Amino acid sequence: MHIAQRIAVRFNRQHLPIFRIGAIGLCILLSACQKTETENKTTVSEKIELIQQDLVTPQQGSAISKTAFTGTVRAVNQSSIQAQVTATATSVYVKVGDSVQRGQTLLRLNNQDNAARLAQARANLAATQAQANQARNMMQRKKRLLDQGFISQVEYEQSQLDYRAQMENVRAQQANVDIALKADQDGTITSPIHGVITQRQVEPGQTVAAGQTLFEVVDPNQLEIQAKLPSDLQAALKIGQKIEYQLQGQANTFNAQISRVSPVADLASRQIEFFATPLERLPSLSIGAFVDGYILANTTISGQIIPLNTIHDIQNKPYVWVIRDQKIARVDITVLEQRYSDNTAVIQGLQSSDLVSRVVFNPDQIQQQVIIQNNPQ
Repeated sequence: MHIAQRIAVRFNRQHLPIFRIGAIGLCILLSACQKTETENKTTVSEKIELIQQDLVTPQQGSAISKTAFTGTVRAVNQSSIQAQVTATATSVYVKVGDSVQRGQTLLRLNNQDNAARLAQARANLAATQAQANQARNMMQRKKRLLDQGFISQVEYEQSQLDYRAQMENVRAQQANVDIALKADQDGTITSPIHGVITQRQVEPGQTVAAGQTLFEVVDPNQLEIQAKLPSDLQAALKIGQKIEYQLQGQANTFNAQISRVSPVADLASRQIEFFATPLERLPSLSIGAFVDGYILANTTISGQIIPLNTIHDIQNKPYVWVIRDQKIARVDITVLEQRYSDNTAVIQGLQSSDLVSRVVFNPDQIQQQVIIQNNPQ
């Protein structure tokens, strides 16, 4: 019995520290878990404080229904001037940027072959006319002889035939002169329209070939917008419909009216081409510029009005930060109209109870609770 008691006592004394250490560790572990849980609860329950000035209540509004398009500015009247004969440029009177009048001489070409052909044609015409005059005089003389009974009717009629034949020769030679004259005149290049020289592809002393482009002339006073729209949006294309547009790289907004619409869509692209006349005068340098615009419909679309500066990434995928149900949310929106006059925009995509935030949040703050305080005094 004594031996057994001693063994039991020794066992208890040897293992008691182990049990004590285990109990202390367990307490520390439980305490740490409770502390972590408390910290987590504190983090989760932490709220962001905002004041009334940080938030905007969207107002009800409306915008005109619009259809977006892209296009270019082109001249209504433009002309590509080409050489009609192969010749050498002797004189060039204009340069790029010069204003010209219709019929103004731009260039002179020297073609000696044409000049020689014209001189020969005129000489042939003069000889033929002399022969025709002789035939006419002979016919008139024989008419008098016929009346006096000195010649027969047949002989007189033969003189008439000779005269008609000579007149046919005169007309043929006159045609040759006209052809040679036109060829010679083709050496004098004039402008077919009022406008501005935008291209010059000839220099003095240069030999040009028939059909070669020499000048490009455009009338800057008559410009139009050329654009295309998918055929499924053709309902927006009506003659007289108003357009708002901007020239690429410029902030100013201009106005135009649809003037022409293609009756059929392009088979390949399924787009319909249309043209619009600007209502304001555009500078000549606008020719060829790209255009971004909207076709304005006669109907309106309901939406909400918010400050422009609360909208983020407005050119790509616009969104706003809102307080929804006392929590932070990121909401994608559709911008219907931008009103730079009062720095607002008409948009769609918000709920009636949403408050738009002027404060910018981080993605990890989404769904975090918010406390809204009154504005400080």
